[in-house]
Amino acid sequence: MFKVLVVDDDSGISLFISRLLTKKFSCRVVTAVNGLDGLSKVKEEPPDVIFLDVTMPVMSGLEMLDALKQDSEFKNIPIIMLTAISDKNVVREVMDKGVISYLLKPLMFESTYQKIKELFYQIKREKEAAEQLAKSQIQKPAHANYADRMLIVNTNEEFRANLRKQMESNFEIIEAENGADGLELFLNKRPKVVCLGDKLPVLNEVLLAQKIRTLPTDEKIFIFLLTDEDNLNDEDKKYFDIIIPSKSDINTIFSGL
Repeated sequence: MFKVLVVDDDSGISLFISRLLTKKFSCRVVTAVNGLDGLSKVKEEPPDVIFLDVTMPVMSGLEMLDALKQDSEFKNIPIIMLTAISDKNVVREVMDKGVISYLLKPLMFESTYQKIKELFYQIKREKEAAEQLAKSQIQKPAHANYADRMLIVNTNEEFRANLRKQMESNFEIIEAENGADGLELFLNKRPKVVCLGDKLPVLNEVLLAQKIRTLPTDEKIFIFLLTDEDNLNDEDKKYFDIIIPSKSDINTIFSGL
């Protein structure tokens, strides 16, 4: 059961989300009417997830978000923004601050339910992966020498097999067929190189790369996207070191790593 904090000055929205969460997901829900009230509730009892409105009096959602991200105790709480603003620049600003996703108002029951269901699945998987990583770090000998790893995330099993054959002499290969499993492997194995296909299910390639970029790391992580489509905007492209046509000579490109 998730402990959830809903921060919104619109009582109708708070009631809608609270009822959906308690009835469909058996969550324990606490509400707040603005960012300042929300910070107080977080300090009283840190939630597992926060639903946070962007525009509120006293303290806005963005101000509360900034305060949480600057606090080491609360910066990793998953946050889902609520906004009636459809401007892409605002959405990008919100996503760049490290939230896991957003919901656009007005909220429709079925679409909101399905989106929250997907996000809760993602949060649960990430939490489990983080716990496994913490356990492995405790058990890992200080002198252990680990080879460089490459994570391949691609829905095409034949492609993964071909790339694995090309690269296994240079890297320890780990692979997944969807973004959520890929993120779990990244958290557990911390590969040096991440090779992503396009149209990944569960957690798409842009969100996966964005999530990896927000994680603390001691060394540079190289993220490559293999795609034959050119539909990424400049904001999305910044998460990838290289964007490669799928039929390129992968071995030559990676040979310098």
